[in-house]
Amino acid sequence: MEREILIKFGEIFLKGENKEKFEKALFDNINQKINKFGIFNIKKMGSVFAVSGENTEKILSIIKKIFGISSISYAYKTSKNIEEIKNTAEEEIETKIKNKNIKSFKIEAKRTDKSFYLNSLEICTKIGEFILKKFNLKVDVHNPDLIIKIEIRNCAYIYSEKIPGAGGLPVGTSGLGTVMISGGIDSPVATFMMAKRGLKINAVHFSTPPYTSERSVDKVKRILKKISEYSGTIKFFNINFSEIQKKIKKLCAEDLVTIISRRFMSKISQKIAVSEKSSCLITGESLGQVASQTVSAINCTSHDIFLPVFRPLIGFDKSEIINISKKIGTFEISIEDFEDCCSIFSPKRPKINPVLRFVQNSELKIKNQDELIENAIKNCEICEIN
Repeated sequence: MEREILIKFGEIFLKGENKEKFEKALFDNINQKINKFGIFNIKKMGSVFAVSGENTEKILSIIKKIFGISSISYAYKTSKNIEEIKNTAEEEIETKIKNKNIKSFKIEAKRTDKSFYLNSLEICTKIGEFILKKFNLKVDVHNPDLIIKIEIRNCAYIYSEKIPGAGGLPVGTSGLGTVMISGGIDSPVATFMMAKRGLKINAVHFSTPPYTSERSVDKVKRILKKISEYSGTIKFFNINFSEIQKKIKKLCAEDLVTIISRRFMSKISQKIAVSEKSSCLITGESLGQVASQTVSAINCTSHDIFLPVFRPLIGFDKSEIINISKKIGTFEISIEDFEDCCSIFSPKRPKINPVLRFVQNSELKIKNQDELIENAIKNCEICEIN
């Protein structure tokens, strides 16, 4: 019996006259993702997409990770003949009760095709009566063990499971964002959360060879590979930060090294963002988590940045961030023991509440700053991760 995947939208319903734009973006994102694995057809039926093709079951896990989807269902497809609907409902119940202790059921029907001769209540009644005769089950409309859903559209769909989707907005509908990505736990989660709000993602990473190894860069690429399962293709910029980092360490006040390093990173990331027509920066900062994430430190870091800086984790505690990282599959990679440039050059006693004018005065000891920044960008590694 033929099966199709029914895809139901999330927040797209709230977009009014712009709804078609969001639906098209979601359609394109689904099409791009699933057609790597075979030839599938996507059709729109009102507020639902239906995906058909050979072995649709193998792409369920892929569709679950596409932002903009509230739920998916692996449904039997049949004609609108009531006898065929009965037989299909019977097959769905037989499949479910094999390995489960199911004693009660409920029928839920939705008639989108108003020309169908039975209304929703009549469909529920007919199918319910049929199931009662076939199985040793009782009807429970409040707390059933099994819900059989029937949708009458251009054909009939019968299913019993609604698999939660990734939610959020289709990637790309909110523009392009540039994340400052490390190999730690936080920034990957921040990247995921902003992609969920519809941002396409570019990622900027700072490495300091020979102090950091190629393995630390590979670690970040593997993290982004995990995130790309949700966000789609990520353009990756790996900046060699060694020359700038050495000058900061040699010339600037030791307790301000981290703040000044982050100021340079922000300036470099902003230049890349502007050249790529990205509209914002994204960081994994969480207020008070480390010395560089106090209110005064964050103010010093972003004082010279004119693009909006999004910090989706700012009010999260570490356990909340870890839980999300485990859910999206980045945690185990993030805790691998490869140091990043921030940890290697971190001072023993960083300034917790830096004063902006002192930071700027210390930073002025570094000459030819624009040239240093331009050279770092000019010589960076660029690749696409998907």
